Amino acid sequence: MSQTAAIPLSGTLDRPVLRGRAVSRPETVLAWTVAVVAAVLLTAAVLFLSAGGRWFVVETPSMGEAAPVGTLVLDLPVDVDTLAVGDVVSFATDANPGVVYTHRIIGIDAEGLHTRGDINGATDPWTLTQHDVIGAPVLLVPHLGWLFRAAPILLVGTLLIWTLTSAFTDRVTRTCLRIAGGALTTSYAAFVLKPFVNVTTITNTSSPHGVEATIVSSGIFPVRVDAHGGNSVHLVDGQVGRVVIEELTKNGHYQLTSNIDLDPMGWAALILVCLVPLVLCLAVGRVEPVRAS
Repeated sequence: MSQTAAIPLSGTLDRPVLRGRAVSRPETVLAWTVAVVAAVLLTAAVLFLSAGGRWFVVETPSMGEAAPVGTLVLDLPVDVDTLAVGDVVSFATDANPGVVYTHRIIGIDAEGLHTRGDINGATDPWTLTQHDVIGAPVLLVPHLGWLFRAAPILLVGTLLIWTLTSAFTDRVTRTCLRIAGGALTTSYAAFVLKPFVNVTTITNTSSPHGVEATIVSSGIFPVRVDAHGGNSVHLVDGQVGRVVIEELTKNGHYQLTSNIDLDPMGWAALILVCLVPLVLCLAVGRVEPVRAS
């Protein structure tokens, strides 16, 4: 008579092989949270647009720290009679059609409104009336405008990557390629738009000590600007600084170098964000122990 011993079954299966996995409570909460937030944002957008609201993205550093480059400006219609000196308005002029400005009111007289950007040296060369004013900002959201500017690149890149990776039947390979492709698309958008580090020279004048340059930071990260043969300044988004360059090149030129200038906590946060694609790929490809019931 033969005997057969029962051997307990154990082993591991790739996560993609598992089927019918129950949705966990945290995943359910996350899904509902995303749905509620999306519904609230959609409702707010509909109400805003129905009230005549318009939105713009700041593309020049003329407003300094009040509205740095990449700021999302949400405007509502306004009566010019209710405006006062110091208010910020968005407007368009017949002298430069198709361009919308968001500047501060520095004077009001019988002819209309006079405006100027916070870091501009000269008053705007026009007088505004009700016809010119688009609205007054009800909300200025720093940095969010970069996402709107990057949206076309991100959308086209995502659709392209999704299509190219659909040929892979293995879910781990397909998902990891899509994560890597998303990171590559985001990096390309950052390379084209330069939202993180960007320094613009506003003016430069000669002085007895060399050249004095006025610069403004128009990137998200704080930066340290070093003038070769001169001083260094630390700038945050929209901040104006001055450097004096005492040593010029043979051609009479000067050189400025800008680098990210974060504190230790900022560097740690930046490194963690850069590691997100790697962590997601590891999470997708990890294995789970499976035991026979």
